[in-house]
Parts: sequence; C-alpha cells; structure tokens
Amino acid sequence: MMHIIATDPNKEKHMPTRPIMDRLNAGETLLLDGGTGSELQRRGVDVLTGATDRLKAWSATANVDNADVVQQVHQDYLRVGAEIIISNNFWTIPSAMERIGMRDQWQKYARAAGENAVMARNAGNPEAYVAGGIAAPTLQGRSDSPASDVDQMGADAFRDDYAQHSKLLAELGADLILAEYVGYIADCVAAVEACAEAGLPVFLGVRHIDEDGKMQYGESLTDLVAALKGHPVDALLLMCSTPEAISTGLPIIRKGFDGPVGGYPNLGYNPTGPIMERPILTNRKPSEGRDIAQNADYAPARMAEFAREWRQMGAQIIGGCCASGPEHVMAMRPEVKDV
Repeated sequence: MMHIIATDPNKEKHMPTRPIMDRLNAGETLLLDGGTGSELQRRGVDVLTGATDRLKAWSATANVDNADVVQQVHQDYLRVGAEIIISNNFWTIPSAMERIGMRDQWQKYARAAGENAVMARNAGNPEAYVAGGIAAPTLQGRSDSPASDVDQMGADAFRDDYAQHSKLLAELGADLILAEYVGYIADCVAAVEACAEAGLPVFLGVRHIDEDGKMQYGESLTDLVAALKGHPVDALLLMCSTPEAISTGLPIIRKGFDGPVGGYPNLGYNPTGPIMERPILTNRKPSEGRDIAQNADYAPARMAEFAREWRQMGAQIIGGCCASGPEHVMAMRPEVKDV
C-alpha cells in the first residue's frame, strides 16, 4: 500500500501540463476512475452514517474520519491508469449535510474531500486531472411524486449550493467541476450555470438513464441537449445507469451535443444490500476484500467490452460509477487508451 503524505495541497500545486479541454478538443479519449463511495464501503468504511433507507450525506464524513482510505482509493485508481479522479464531494453540499445535522460543517468536509483528491493526484500522477464532483441534492422523497431540486429549494438556494462548492474546489486545485447525479433538465441547466462561476471547465453527469434512452423522470435526452445549448457545459456524461442504458443514450447525446460525451455506469449497486467476498485490487495486486456489486454480469472483462463499444460510439470520457473498482478501470484501459 502506498504511503500517503498528508501535506497542504496549496503549498505545492502540481497542475497538469495540458489543460483537459485541449486534449479532449484534440480528439483524445480519457479514462475516468470508478466508484469512490462504493469502494470505501467495500474497504470497511461506514459510508451510510446511520442511514438505513436513503443515503443522507452518503460518504461525506469519510473525507475526515477516513481520509487515509479516501486517498488510497484515489491512488489505486491512478495506479491502474485513471486520468481523471473525482473528488469525494458527492454530497458535501450544505443541503445534503443538513440531512445528518451537519449543515454548518459542510465546508470542513467539502474541503477535506478536495484536499484528499488533490494530494493523491500530486503524489500519484501530476498529469492526472481532479474533477471536483458535486452531486445534485436529490431532495425528492417519493419516486411517484418527484419534483426537481430547483423547484423544492428555490433557484437561488440551489445556485448557492453549487456556486459556493465549485469555488471552494477551484481554490483547492481542482481542474474541472463535475456537476453529477443530476436528474431533471431544469436542475441540469441551473447546476452548470452555477458551477461555471468557479471559472473552470464544467462537465455534467446525468443519472439513471433508462434503457429506452429517457431520463429518470421521463424527460428526453434530446430535450436535455436542446436545453443545454448556450449554457456553460463543456462535456456531457451519462452516469449511474446500467451499461446497457448508457449504450442506448450515448448516440442520442452524441448526435445533438457539440462537445465531448462519455459515460460511467452503475454496476448493479445496492448500498444497503449485502456485501460479498471479492478481492480488492490494490497496487495492481489482488488482496482480501469485499464485494458490493449486485450484478455478476458486469465483470471487468465485460466492462472492457462496453468501453470498446462506447468509444466506437464517440465517447471520449469513459469510466465507472457505483460498484466499479480499480479492477474494472484497469480492464477498460486498453480499450480506452490503445495500450
């Protein structure tokens, strides 16, 4: 296991030589990391913070309580070739931290997440990129009566959550902002506008695409692409969906979106479900570990096939989401990078 040196990321910044958009605009395909929260759970970290049904603030507290493990997860993805790592800021925004009674401490955990990612990048591969990941608050409590976060929070509060968070991550050394796990078109537009206030490239990750190519609540990807025109979004990704759904959705967004597209799928993960035995890939070598995947069909070799398919469809950013680990990213690398 690599020794993690806990240093101030701002004292010695290792910025990549080439800005990420230069590489993407030149047609290069980049390898994204895999799941972080699920990988932390797999390694024994309590990511649920007492939740038994909904995820509340997910793995936010691990950024302080288990910073060494968070950094090690980032390092392990870098070891197997990931060129973009997503900071573990999934739900460190104020509205998510409020769910565990820690709204007034959101900056502590958000800062720790950004620092963990930047330190891991600086130590592991200074040419890799840190995506400051910010997930939508997802405030709806019932799938049969959903409402957008903008509608529930109000436009100003929603924007403040994203803008404050983005600016903090930019200050810490993130190379881009990833507004991820967004489920409504209105939320997508509001999120990218707010994230752009940080002055960094903005990527958008849209969640739970179904295998008919629809968004979670029935909106169309074609309408999403149309709604994003004229707004500051540099790359459009489909995420936390089945690999098959991403295969359906990619041609739709590729047809209408002018910038780079990509995908990072959920491999059948139930965070409150059983954890089964499976090796963890650390430093390219298997070790004892536990498995949080619920679908055995998505083995690393199968994910390599999906990566090949997505690249043929024009995807330029390819990785994994929940239940994907370093072994999946390592298997996908030859299909993404021609190595």
